[in-house]
Amino acid sequence: MILYFSYDQRIKVSANGTLSIVSVTEKDEGEYLCVVRNKIGDDFVPFKVSVMAKPAKIEQKTEADRKVMYGGNLKVDCVASGLPDPKIQWALPDGTMINSVMKSEQNVVLPAPYYGSRMTVHRNGTLDIRSVRMTDAGQLACIARNEGGETKLVVQLDVTDILEKPKLKSPKMESLLLTVGRTINLNCSFEGSPTPQLTWILLNGSPLLSGAQFNKFLHKSDGTLVISNPALSEAGTYRCLGRNAAGMVERTVTLMPGHKPEINNRYNSPISIMNGQSLHLHCLSNTDSVRLAWTLPSGMVLNRSQRAGRYAVLPNGTLSIQQASFHDRGSYTCRASNEYGSSLLTVPVIIIAYPPRVTSGPAPATYAKRGVAVQLNCVATGIPKAEVAWETPDRTQLIVSPQPRLIGNKYLHPQGSLIIQNPTIRDAGLYRCTARNVVGVDSKSTKLPTIAFLYDFCNCVDLCNIYKLFMTFNK
Repeated sequence: MILYFSYDQRIKVSANGTLSIVSVTEKDEGEYLCVVRNKIGDDFVPFKVSVMAKPAKIEQKTEADRKVMYGGNLKVDCVASGLPDPKIQWALPDGTMINSVMKSEQNVVLPAPYYGSRMTVHRNGTLDIRSVRMTDAGQLACIARNEGGETKLVVQLDVTDILEKPKLKSPKMESLLLTVGRTINLNCSFEGSPTPQLTWILLNGSPLLSGAQFNKFLHKSDGTLVISNPALSEAGTYRCLGRNAAGMVERTVTLMPGHKPEINNRYNSPISIMNGQSLHLHCLSNTDSVRLAWTLPSGMVLNRSQRAGRYAVLPNGTLSIQQASFHDRGSYTCRASNEYGSSLLTVPVIIIAYPPRVTSGPAPATYAKRGVAVQLNCVATGIPKAEVAWETPDRTQLIVSPQPRLIGNKYLHPQGSLIIQNPTIRDAGLYRCTARNVVGVDSKSTKLPTIAFLYDFCNCVDLCNIYKLFMTFNK
């Protein structure tokens, strides 16, 4: 066995191989090796040492100011933790008159526990001072110490001999809007000497002291009343009382239930627009966070910021219809709703449209001469614009288009006129012009007689023979 010399007087190795460490600290933590050796060989045994210690810690380590009325009582907690358990002592200003206690420079030191006629330091570190005097004012320090170190809590004590009635830091009366499900914070803070005690009185008359919690209600240490996940039943008046030796002051906060949304727009008469124009129907609410939907005459429902073809509901709630047609006529309904109810707005819409009318059509009978073009007019009006078509004697449909068309010897003008170029007897018969839109139909017809062509062909024959020939061809 090998014995090593240590310069640390706390560490000793006995002749029997025992290693002793006096007053173990965190620095002694680690691995140790015991080695046994002779001429034949050696052997060793490892040891690991862990020092079970945690530095002292004060849980509520925050500096604080305390204002106490002369003759009043003071209680200050000092909760400390650590391993081993820290020792607690309070350092008080030297002006404090206490007999049989230790003094350190300008401070009076009270260990825990300490029981005096006017001052007590409990085992848990709480300091109690009864009948506070003016000489007690100054810095009070709670010191927690163990092998791991020390920590300190400092409290500034102000002793006053002037009674000051509580004063509100916020309005005496206030009304707030209650929103279902949204946490509400009701503020209440006072100043005064001594520091006022705050109490919230709930709707059922129950008092809630600072730091207390009851169901949805939490009275925080700063005076705020927190109402979590409120329902309509939490609407009403809450009272906050600030009380000290000089008197009491009250503040009230009224929670008002929300209201169903109101729609600002009003349409006292039906909306009329021309067919093909754009239509904008407004539905503006005086309440934020509302659900808004439009119901169209067809039964289709559109929500806010939704688009479907020609229809769109804008973010502000306006319904936009591009190129409104005759089929868009009817009643449009806007519904604005929230958790308190809903409001409706109904807007009748009239789409102005006229049935077509042929204002300039052909005569009932049109006579033609061989080789001379015949023009059959057909001008129509209507809203929406009417579609014009010609029906020829052989039942062929000729639809007027924006571009001129030539079908055989027939020329179809974009304005509706039908021009028969170089007419022959094959062109004789009934011609019908028809104008049509979604509202209705109108038509005019003309007859191109065969006799006109026969007369031109037989101009050397008397009228009687012409009549006979006409009758023969028309059988």
